[in-house]
Amino acid sequence: MNYLKLLFIVLLLVGCKKKTFADDIVLTNNHKNQMKIQEFNEGIHEYGSSIIYIGKIQDSIPLKYYDSMFSAPPPPRPLGYVKTVKDINDSLVFNKMRDKYFHSAFDRMKFSNKPVKFDSLTHDLLEIVVKPNDTIPHFILDSARNIKAYQSFPVFVKNISGRKIILPENESLGTFVLNKKNKWQLIWNDNAFVCGDAMLNRRYWTLNPEEIIIFSVNYLKGEMKTKFKVGLSYYFFSEEFEGNINPKLFQEQTRIFELP
Repeated sequence: MNYLKLLFIVLLLVGCKKKTFADDIVLTNNHKNQMKIQEFNEGIHEYGSSIIYIGKIQDSIPLKYYDSMFSAPPPPRPLGYVKTVKDINDSLVFNKMRDKYFHSAFDRMKFSNKPVKFDSLTHDLLEIVVKPNDTIPHFILDSARNIKAYQSFPVFVKNISGRKIILPENESLGTFVLNKKNKWQLIWNDNAFVCGDAMLNRRYWTLNPEEIIIFSVNYLKGEMKTKFKVGLSYYFFSEEFEGNINPKLFQEQTRIFELP
């Protein structure tokens, strides 16, 4: 009898789980790439953002990524360079493959001649939903221009403010992990040194009312189970969820950053 009562309570709690705007969105994937968990430092020199979609809510959204938040200029050709037939054919094949996995250039980025005042993000402005049990591929381009697919999970962010929100350039979400000191530590899956960008506070874009952003977040490899949260800033986060990590990753960061 007690067992049946407990089962009834569990089913009741599951049934009463709050429905979110992301529950009815289906991410469709027609690719057959073999997915893998990203190794430490494997992402260095690889190219691509973790943004899948920006726009109005749709029932079905294909799994493609913005490879960049803004178009970079093409590299200069060596002096005297002449494009061969092979160069042309290779470029056509690559562009066809690229269009299969990636969107065209992100066209919302704007540039200001003075520092921009970004919106202070709060849960009154944005709703964030994490689906840590939904495994999806995160497509990237490696240095040899091959497509790779990392195991990841989707995160959905919606503008619920009723107005436009001014955002900085964000190619991915910050991943914060509860470390052994019981502190939330910002984690990168590498120890690469990244230089600062003096123009970052002059690049901006807007998220319109009721629009959503869909990100992917790569799973981390490891046996240690702990709590995670992701966010668009150091003060706007998702709810906590469980995940796995190699505890060595806490020490292998170039910069150790913990939330106060």
